[in-house]
Amino acid sequence: MFTKLYHNKLLPVYAGAWLAIAVVHYIIVTTQLGVDDLFAIVEALVFSTIFALLGIGLWFLVKFSDTGKLNRQEMILRHATSSALTMLIWFGGSYLLLGLISGHEPGYMTMLNNTMVVRVLAGLLLYTVLVTVSYLLINNQNLKERKAREEVLQNLLHESELNSLRAQIKPHFLFNSLNSISSLTVTNPEKAQEMVINLSEFMRYSLSFSDNKMSTLKQELYHLRLYLEIEKVRFGGRLAVDESIEDGILDWPLPPMILQPLVENAVKHGVYDTPGQSFVKISGVKNNGWLEISVINNFDPDLPSRKGTGTGLSNVMKRMQMVYNMTNLAKITKTENTFEVKLKIPGNDKN
Repeated sequence: MFTKLYHNKLLPVYAGAWLAIAVVHYIIVTTQLGVDDLFAIVEALVFSTIFALLGIGLWFLVKFSDTGKLNRQEMILRHATSSALTMLIWFGGSYLLLGLISGHEPGYMTMLNNTMVVRVLAGLLLYTVLVTVSYLLINNQNLKERKAREEVLQNLLHESELNSLRAQIKPHFLFNSLNSISSLTVTNPEKAQEMVINLSEFMRYSLSFSDNKMSTLKQELYHLRLYLEIEKVRFGGRLAVDESIEDGILDWPLPPMILQPLVENAVKHGVYDTPGQSFVKISGVKNNGWLEISVINNFDPDLPSRKGTGTGLSNVMKRMQMVYNMTNLAKITKTENTFEVKLKIPGNDKN
């Protein structure tokens, strides 16, 4: 409450609370004890001001006391000692100051003496309220700080995991592409050279994004075309690509390199495993405020499926979950001779 008192709204609230207490004090001593108005004001200000200053010390006592290491008896003893010292300073200081101001007027000093017990009980009540409020405010402040620290740590962990997943995708594709180039260097050097040029452009694009930058559907499609050009060099007429994208969705934001692993997976389990004509269909539509991207490939059900690590498809699903904090954004559908992966990408106010 007081560590940031001059930087927030607690100072006027605290001062206002003690002003209200002073007003109540004034009303009581004028109506119940018959104290003169002017001196009742002085008395209310003296008692309230001294206690308000002591309250600052009580705040720091609560804030910097390691309550987690104190048992119940130690806590009781600490506050019993603190309350006794507070009452001594508060009432003793007020009594001496008011005595000086009143010139030790007998009638007034007698009234102070006769109401000492009631005043001390009221002071103990104020002490209890002040300490309780201090504990509540400090616990609330500690809770907010703990949540803020947890959010920072969670964001760092999230970013680290996301970067790790993205880092796995690039070597995975690069490994496959280099194998393809290696096989062409002897059989078809010109195509190998073409693949190297396309691969260079592809990698330049994939490395152009920072860790937290979003891509667009238009950029991702360009990315996919580069990849497919690399694969077409190797497979030629065996690979047919059909691209169907609805108008008005090319600027839709989505994570970079989120589609390439899906297409790579389609090529691997389609054209790799199918001796005849193979196709990869890429479609994109807007549906009820969502971008739906579908990647479909055919395969020969009579041939054994090519085994892989599953890194690409698994990473896509993990990245989607981490970026959007949703688990239902990817759907896999397998029929007798087709395999489809559909992604649902949330939009924003502009989409």
